[in-house]
Amino acid sequence: MYKVIVADDEPFMLEGWRTMIDWQACGYELCGTATDGEEALALFNSVEPDLVVTDIQMPVMDGLGLIHTLREDLAYTSKIVIVTGYSDFNYAKQAIRYQVDQYVLKPLVPEEIHQILMEMIEPLDKRRNEQKQQNGVMVTDEAYDNHLNEYRISEEYNLEQMMNISKEILALIEAENTYSIDIAVSALLEKSEKAEVSLEWIHHVIRYIHGELLRKYGKREGCREILCEKEWHAAASWSSGTLQDLCARLSKQLSQSELKQKTGTGVLVSEAVNELKQHYRSKIKLQDVANRIHVNSAYLGQQFKREMGVSFSDYVHQLRVEEARKLLRRTNMKITDIAFRLGYHDAEYFTQKFRAHTGELPSVYKNKNQG
Repeated sequence: MYKVIVADDEPFMLEGWRTMIDWQACGYELCGTATDGEEALALFNSVEPDLVVTDIQMPVMDGLGLIHTLREDLAYTSKIVIVTGYSDFNYAKQAIRYQVDQYVLKPLVPEEIHQILMEMIEPLDKRRNEQKQQNGVMVTDEAYDNHLNEYRISEEYNLEQMMNISKEILALIEAENTYSIDIAVSALLEKSEKAEVSLEWIHHVIRYIHGELLRKYGKREGCREILCEKEWHAAASWSSGTLQDLCARLSKQLSQSELKQKTGTGVLVSEAVNELKQHYRSKIKLQDVANRIHVNSAYLGQQFKREMGVSFSDYVHQLRVEEARKLLRRTNMKITDIAFRLGYHDAEYFTQKFRAHTGELPSVYKNKNQG
């Protein structure tokens, strides 16, 4: 088993890391979690992990500060994975500079994380065998020099070029231009074949593209299945055209999804959802929304349930409970005040709905998630 620590300031994310990821099945042991960089450093010193997973934006010391300290001050040479809700290419740039192994965008997709964990087993095994051969001897000056050289090589990457290529391919995928997708992806892979750039360089571009696609379309039916296919990161299969095929298939799926949303009842439900997101804090009814979008209320209710998978009223409660969770975590508002603010006529009814959707009382949730 390889030891892992996770740093993230969001309680929900930490809970997800604990409960949604099957660490043991992938060959790892989650040895602890931290809510900021300083906590993570203290944990790092006591655990000596083989893998550090960290968010970027955290209080006290952020993720990049943590990585800088690990790499520069503590000469940590093992695996680091960034998981963040931000797709700013500057973050990717710094991740490359600090030799971060993976850059993953939130939300947490267990299938993606499991795949990444499995892919890192082989290099971790190799590192462990090398350490055994050294019989406990400290890293040699030569190894340290090699480590520094890796940094220098990374810094030579033309990051602007990487960003431009990534954005071009993303735009072609979203435009369903399959002919140009094939040309652009083939041209990208040829850069490695012609030794213009390293295969690692190509990997960074593909990870960025894949992360952006997951962030934007990972929850969309039909797209998620394509995005979870392992060939996205199986470089050995790229030469046979799998990468071009994945991009083209996803592009077609996106086109079909967009067409579905623009035709038929999808527009009505989409408009209803927009209305609810603006007015869920008030005592809004199905008839109110139906009047606003000029449709029969019974018909709207049927289509809403069919497309959203929940009834109109349950969806309103979902929106309110989600907002309640934020208020319980981030404010000191009384539960009664939160109930009224979200459109409930009394706290008891709010508590009943909150428990039905989350499995726990608001007071218990507040105590667990406030420091």
